[in-house]
Amino acid sequence: MIPKLNTIVETIPEALSIYINQIVYDKKARGERVYTYSLGEAFFDVPRFEINDSDWVRGYHYSSSMGQGLLRQKLANLYSEYGVKLNPDTEILISAGSKILIYMVLLAIINKGDEVLVPEPAWLSYKEQIKLANGVHVPVPYTESVDNWEKYITPRTKAIIINNPTNPSGKLFSHDEFNKLLEIARQHNLFIISDEAYSDFLTPDKQFISFASIDKNHDNSIIVNSLSKNMGMSGWRVGYVIANEKLIHELLKLNQHLVTCAPTVLQDYMAEHFEEILSFTRPQAVKMAEKRHAVQKIMDKIGIKTLPGVGTFYFLIDVSSFPGTTDELVYDLLINHNIATVSGIAYGESTRDFIRFGIGVENLEDIEKSLRVIKSFLDMSEYDNSAINKKMKEIGML
Repeated sequence: MIPKLNTIVETIPEALSIYINQIVYDKKARGERVYTYSLGEAFFDVPRFEINDSDWVRGYHYSSSMGQGLLRQKLANLYSEYGVKLNPDTEILISAGSKILIYMVLLAIINKGDEVLVPEPAWLSYKEQIKLANGVHVPVPYTESVDNWEKYITPRTKAIIINNPTNPSGKLFSHDEFNKLLEIARQHNLFIISDEAYSDFLTPDKQFISFASIDKNHDNSIIVNSLSKNMGMSGWRVGYVIANEKLIHELLKLNQHLVTCAPTVLQDYMAEHFEEILSFTRPQAVKMAEKRHAVQKIMDKIGIKTLPGVGTFYFLIDVSSFPGTTDELVYDLLINHNIATVSGIAYGESTRDFIRFGIGVENLEDIEKSLRVIKSFLDMSEYDNSAINKKMKEIGML
């Protein structure tokens, strides 16, 4: 008999986007052409630089659990561009990706039963990581403006998590919204956890604001970022957190026990070539933002509605007019039309009638063709779901 497992982990579902992408990989392995709008990454042309023998040998071994010093200095320089003054020795910690860092942040600040507000739409792992940290996930519907978030705060509230720009809607937070957030955080003694993984994916006429530039002393702000999205290096698993010295010390202990360090050879490589890599990736991120603008025009032309947004390479498409369920639409598109999207329920209960549509992989011509297929479903007056529900049962989705 298998011993009883952790009940919290047992109740957590697979990450829906990753589940969908596994079906995509299986289809591609069979030689099928899949139009992939479910991936959470852009494919950049990043040059390869040489690694000398001493760096390569040093990369076989552990490095500082705070992160390599030169890379922390480069990250501090990067954030100085956003008006953020940092001590790289005490206010930045590097680990194996921003995902584990968000979890470590939650472990460091949450006591059992503490509540974390998560404005929707929200990246799908926030909710599950809060549960794993023995916290309580408190969703805030997308229809609520920042001015109304305060009504969801209770004496047990410990933090608010935001993603700026937001995956999956592309919302970009303003100075006024951040000033209001800081006011709320100070009044209720809260942390604002700002996930800034898509900070470069904006057109030149849009301004990214780091929440750390508003909270000058870093008393209430916790910033998480990575190389994954902005630099097109999701496979390298190098992320970083910016916070006050006291919290960084607590995160250091967690990093020592959970990860030890981010990959040594990749940190050294990144530190040595940081500015050169940015000179290649930043223009490509801007081009992706311009592509997003072009796709928005296509959607407007054919009559597809989305949540407002200007950043990232995602859209949240309104599919409320489809006569079936959102899951039926997502799996019909994938199984019968090889169009991979993600159901909006992954990003919040209030976004149940949306699908996430990522444009990081496909070209504009194929994107328009796929959008027209989606529009044909939205224009249906009725839908026979028997065939797709049978298929969903076969693959374990019902």
